[in-house]
Amino acid sequence: MINDRLKSRLEEADALREKAHYRQSLSIVNRALKTCGPRDFEGAYRCHLLSGHNWRMLGNFEKAIAHYEKAISFAGGISPADISLAEGAKTLLPDATVSLSLAYRALGDWKEALSLLREAEKAYKRLKDEEALAFVLWSKGGTFRIKGDIGRAIETLLEARKMFAALGDEHAVGFCLNGLGGANRIKGAYKTSLACYTKANTLFKKLKDPFGLAYSFCGIGNALRMTGRHEEALKHFRQALRIYRRIGDIVSSSYTLWSTSKSLVMTGRPAPALKALKEAEGFFARTRDPRGKIYCLLSEAEFSAMKGGGKKPIELAARALEISRRHGFAIEACHASACLDFFKGETGDSLDTTCYRRLGLRRPDFRKVPVNIP
Repeated sequence: MINDRLKSRLEEADALREKAHYRQSLSIVNRALKTCGPRDFEGAYRCHLLSGHNWRMLGNFEKAIAHYEKAISFAGGISPADISLAEGAKTLLPDATVSLSLAYRALGDWKEALSLLREAEKAYKRLKDEEALAFVLWSKGGTFRIKGDIGRAIETLLEARKMFAALGDEHAVGFCLNGLGGANRIKGAYKTSLACYTKANTLFKKLKDPFGLAYSFCGIGNALRMTGRHEEALKHFRQALRIYRRIGDIVSSSYTLWSTSKSLVMTGRPAPALKALKEAEGFFARTRDPRGKIYCLLSEAEFSAMKGGGKKPIELAARALEISRRHGFAIEACHASACLDFFKGETGDSLDTTCYRRLGLRRPDFRKVPVNIP
């Protein structure tokens, strides 16, 4: 059972995490972990779980996975009779399993993520834990999006939002709206995407949630970008970046920088666009995000093509396609394949649209570079 001092430290650390003060939270957790005795399984479990959460938000997914796996190992040694929160004893293992799935998802391993989520879902169904089941649905929705199954992503996120609304969890509703905004943008439903992100933005302003707010600012920017409103988009990307940089979130910063680069290049500003792209590339390399690598390769191919790059655009698009296929990213494989064909000289109606039709997505306009992919 956790002693009062350790419990107080962990509560302080968790409060900091919820305010997006991840490094301050980690500092407290690290000190707290040193106070755990050799048989203090619950204390060690909660320290490692919280460490995993912080490292995941900071973009160090390998460290997050290591902490989540340690949490899982300590969960097995906890006796329900000893736990300080006896009612929650049975949820410790699935809670850590869901968190582990999110770290694997961030590394692009959606297959492992879905497997872990199914495992946790079975446990929560036995426990009839509605809140936890809603969180699993939200997690699955985001994972389906990375897989490229946008229809299931939207369906699952809608179900999660309905459950969270019934539970009165406004934060979770906001994150479902953000997820729906992203999935609808990929689908090509840009007005729906903008509406979802705007609702989330309003909600997170009220809740004073910096991460959720930045997420919605970036989402609004991307929805605007896809409708050609690039100056408005750039304004929202800057708002998102200010928050992300303040809280130390390089994961989200990297995608925002890539989107910034895309809007800049679409409006004829290649120099600042390239600068933003290089910064995004550096962050993606640090977080080992294969999807980010793919998008950067496709942007590099465009820059090379605009300079009359010969075979270089084809080589870069081919690398993006290889990574997409290796990880099973259906959407990114579509983009990479279409870009590859485009750089080989196929345009307009001659460009194969089968991939996009099969996934139920709107095909980007490949008549000239740069291409505004979602």
